[in-house]
This record gives sequence, structure tokens and C-alpha cells, in this order.
Amino acid sequence: MNFKVGDILIGKVNQIRPYALFLSFEGGVNGLLHISELSDGYIRDIEKFGSIGDEIKVKVLSIDSSNGFLRVSYKAVPEEERYSTHNSSSRSIPQFDEADFTDLEEKLPEWINATLEKAKGENND
Repeated sequence: MNFKVGDILIGKVNQIRPYALFLSFEGGVNGLLHISELSDGYIRDIEKFGSIGDEIKVKVLSIDSSNGFLRVSYKAVPEEERYSTHNSSSRSIPQFDEADFTDLEEKLPEWINATLEKAKGENND
């Protein structure tokens, strides 16, 4: 398989280190997703981004000409493309624009009133 810089690929996590996720790609090609290419923010636990067997959509940053090893980035993948074919069994990104908060909206005033009544009762004791 011939990959080029800029390609968007799906890699499967096959090894985890504190500094990177190692991925395998179609055709037996391997690559490294360095912790700095996961997010612009601080990452305390890289395992929150992937487990062995998870599939992650990444963008090719460079290719080692001697062995074909890929250096890839998750944060370089356009946001609208990140989850379209992401196939992680252990993690799902919530789509809040589709969430239904009707039950919460109906119950919240009841919970607030119950809490206020309880607090009044405790203050009178």
C-alpha cells in the first residue's frame, strides 16, 4: 500500500506507551501517534485516547523512506471527519446536539424544591 503525506487513514492501536500509541495500517504498515499529536491540551493518561484494538482516524505527517514507518496525527484530522468512521468499541464521543434533556428539564424544579425543603427542615432542628 502506498501512502503519502496528508492522507487520512484509520489505524488500529497495537501498542501503548506513555508517550505514544503505536498503530498498524493496511498492508502491514506501522506508525506512531505521538502524545503531542493527540491534543493541544495536557494529556495525563494516554490510555484515555486508545486501547489495544481501537481504531483511530489519523493524518499522515511524515513517512520514513527507509522502512515506510508513518508518523501520524489525530489533531490534524479535520474535526468534522474525526468520528465518521471511528470504530472504538470502548469509547464513544457523545453527540450533545442529539441529546434529549426533556426528563431532566421536567425533574429539575422538583429536585431543587425538595432540596430546599430539606435544608429548611435541617435549619429548624
